Amino acid sequence: MHSNGNPDCSKVETNGSNNLEDDEDNHVANNLNNKVVNQNGHSSNSVSQSGRVCIPHHQKDTVRLIGQHLLELGLHKTVDKLVEEGGSALEHPLASQLRNQILSGEWEAAMSVFTQLCEPNDPGVTDMKYKILEQKYLELLEKGEQMQALVCLQEEITPLKHSLAELHTLPSYLMCSSPADLRSLAKWTGAMGSSRQLLVHKIQEFLPAAIMLPPRRLEGLLKQALVLQANNCVYHNTEFIPCVSNSSLLEDHSCSRESFPTETKQILEHRDEVLHCTWSNSGLFLATGALDGSLYIWKYNPMRYQLVEDKLINVTYSVGFIAWSPDDTMICVCGVEKCPEAVVWTVTGTTAVIKCKVTQSTEDVLTCCAWSPDSRFIYTGGQQGQFYKYDLHTTTVYNWEGVRLHSVATLRDNKTVLAADSHKRVRSYNFQDYTDHTVCEDENQIINMTLSNDEKYCLLTLAKQGLLLVDVASGTSIRKFHGLVQSDYQINSCFGGSKQQFILSGSEDHHVYVFKRDTSAPILKLVGHTRIVSCVSWNPVYTDCFVSGSDDASVRLWGPPINSEKSGSASGTQV
Repeated sequence: MHSNGNPDCSKVETNGSNNLEDDEDNHVANNLNNKVVNQNGHSSNSVSQSGRVCIPHHQKDTVRLIGQHLLELGLHKTVDKLVEEGGSALEHPLASQLRNQILSGEWEAAMSVFTQLCEPNDPGVTDMKYKILEQKYLELLEKGEQMQALVCLQEEITPLKHSLAELHTLPSYLMCSSPADLRSLAKWTGAMGSSRQLLVHKIQEFLPAAIMLPPRRLEGLLKQALVLQANNCVYHNTEFIPCVSNSSLLEDHSCSRESFPTETKQILEHRDEVLHCTWSNSGLFLATGALDGSLYIWKYNPMRYQLVEDKLINVTYSVGFIAWSPDDTMICVCGVEKCPEAVVWTVTGTTAVIKCKVTQSTEDVLTCCAWSPDSRFIYTGGQQGQFYKYDLHTTTVYNWEGVRLHSVATLRDNKTVLAADSHKRVRSYNFQDYTDHTVCEDENQIINMTLSNDEKYCLLTLAKQGLLLVDVASGTSIRKFHGLVQSDYQINSCFGGSKQQFILSGSEDHHVYVFKRDTSAPILKLVGHTRIVSCVSWNPVYTDCFVSGSDDASVRLWGPPINSEKSGSASGTQV
């Protein structure tokens, strides 16, 4: 294809950067002082007597990428001119031969050239030879040349000693009654399909880039840049992944603040201080609990940014913590301070019904809880030394004695529980073999703990310190978040947004704080509440909204201002 090298070279050196263009590099070195100035006064690359532009060495890779991209667009004449004028080969001449031989089905020649391009002991060489010979074998069968295909199988493919499972599959293709049957059984597009081009792409990915560029390399680099811009975008809060086909390259990616939840869409009223709020896993229901024992279930309309009361549950104690079961059919409710029980309510009917109560003694204090991933077990405890695992199927209670809990979270393995205790630690407890170990420790009391959905990060609310992000695997502190006010009050925080790249927290200064997970300073400080904001919850499905609960007896639903016309109330502001 488009190359200026010697097609007869027998082996390729890939350790240096001059293997394609030694002559061109010498030519550039001899002409470094031949710079000319164009009419605008800017220096340009020198031009040799042969008409070639002397491209600086550091720019040659860029030219190769552009040339490859133009080829993929079908602009062959343009590439011919680029190679002629720039004097730079797009790839090694043997690589061009290999591509052409594969696309034209010249398998013996292709195997010979591929062998020249690789060292015999390079990892993956056998696998790539197998892929070339497999393509040859399938094409022989497709043409009805079973005897030649059998020879290929026995004398070329089998000696490679590749995967025995794949090797045992190939003979079955000899029994196919038609080319269509073969393509269907082998899940192969055929010689006239895309199979040859796909084989070229696999070889491109295998060979060093100095010899043969990976497929669509320029497009891949541009996509990486777009994804990085999206990750660095302050208000990027969608599952949308930018790429060349759906984004402009003429300007940096930037999401508008108007698309982010910064405005109060609705205010829900309680009769007393709101202590906890949490969305269901479906994002369609919200549970809010207050100091007076009132617990509301609200139904959410994501099109209108509106919550409507679904049911009211009157609890006999203050509602300090609420946890939805993973299947959203039940909620577990804990109290504050001297509450001796955790109560499970079934909430799927028109009215909520008590399913069971978790308690062992009237002296118990159960203030936090978490569900197992299969909705069968409840883990609950408190600061008096109770730590229970309750089986809803058998009503059996398992007790891990002597653990004073502030917060608890379960892992997807259905056996491990993380718990923040009164000794300023987060510890991991295995309820199968009853082993435990410390995940992390801090100098300050841990008031609250939240686990990210991917179980990589743990967010701690520390007394008098604010928020701390911890890596669960290593136990190391990643980042402290500054700006909010936190002394000794129970204030909940959470992960949120698309891919949970945001941190949401209440504060004693009456504000709601929003952070990017990778920055310490808040990106937003939302005003509206008139007393301490004690709890927050980001909708896990409809990530353009979240709620905040406050000692002012209200719950605020926050959404993007561009949809204000859909909401019933919009009294919040942001600073």
